[in-house]
Amino acid sequence: MSSPQPPGTGARIPVAMILAAMLFPVFMAFAYPASYVSAMHQPAPHHMEVEVIGTSGSAQQLARQVAARGGDALDVTTVADAATARQDVMDRETRAAFNPSDGTLYVATAGGRQAAGAAQSVFQQVAQQVGVPLTVQDLRKPAPKDTLGIAYMYIMTACVTAGYVTSTMLGNLGKGMRLRSRLGLIGLLSVVAAVLTTGVTWGFYGVYDSHLVPAGLVAMGAYLTAAVFQLGVGGLLGQAATIVGITVFVILGIPASGIATSPDMMPGFFQVIHRMMPTGAIGELLQRIIYFDGHGVGPWILLLATWLLLGAGLLWLGSLRGPHAGEDQSVIADQVDHARKHPDEPLLTAYDSDGSDDDAAAPRSVGGRHRAQEVKRS
Repeated sequence: MSSPQPPGTGARIPVAMILAAMLFPVFMAFAYPASYVSAMHQPAPHHMEVEVIGTSGSAQQLARQVAARGGDALDVTTVADAATARQDVMDRETRAAFNPSDGTLYVATAGGRQAAGAAQSVFQQVAQQVGVPLTVQDLRKPAPKDTLGIAYMYIMTACVTAGYVTSTMLGNLGKGMRLRSRLGLIGLLSVVAAVLTTGVTWGFYGVYDSHLVPAGLVAMGAYLTAAVFQLGVGGLLGQAATIVGITVFVILGIPASGIATSPDMMPGFFQVIHRMMPTGAIGELLQRIIYFDGHGVGPWILLLATWLLLGAGLLWLGSLRGPHAGEDQSVIADQVDHARKHPDEPLLTAYDSDGSDDDAAAPRSVGGRHRAQEVKRS
């Protein structure tokens, strides 16, 4: 029986590896404030779409004046009548619509209080110029228990984080699992995550009282997309996938969702990635379903599905890199289990052959053409 090794004589992790690992928390300490502060520290309109109601020459001239005064902050168009303008606001095609004939400004604060407030500030000056009192008509307000209009952000954050963590843990602890077992577990947990997040929001706190099922389906899609994408990246990059996942879903993903700060109140970079990131799609889907009866969800469903398919493609690429380690370990586990149940029976565990499968049925001596290795219980 060997004596225990004295302290300090075991294998040591190289200092270079430790220093390399410490780059990850340093990266996070820089990336979090760099992203969040850049996106949210000074919200201001950037190409915010607004409308002036009317087709007369004076309405066209007023629209040009507002556009010239706003510069890059505003994209101003004209619309024929008030009914069309109200529908555009509800369809999320414009942030606000101003009627110069009576001073009415149509907004929807459920789509973003900061943006609606910025539009009101702009058209307050326009109304004074025209000489009419400004009357704000809020077409869709946040729910009474969602005064900020952003409670659904935590549904997105919870499902995306849970999906990312699930795949990270499967990558570290579930190396012996078959791929279909991992995907089956992810599918099951996506239902659990959707039920829990919507249950807390709708049932426990009663923040919302409608559109429960479609919002739950979006929550499932958020979990599945994050989990499948992270599992695919992990199969290709290993431990380095952690940085990719946190960057996509948290460091850039949360600001790019456009929930805490409306997309047209953020710098141009975040407006662009809002239309590209999975969190942008999730945020738009939840907002449009909960507050705007699902208007304009088609493109955002397509974007979220694209990310899910991207994750599936990464999984497929990872499967081409080498043998299915999970299947190999499963075979070994079956052999060990068989040996425990039949301790006196030799177990064929390895086989080398240069002939046909028929020859393999009759193992010969070590010096022959075929060779079988036996593992016996010690």
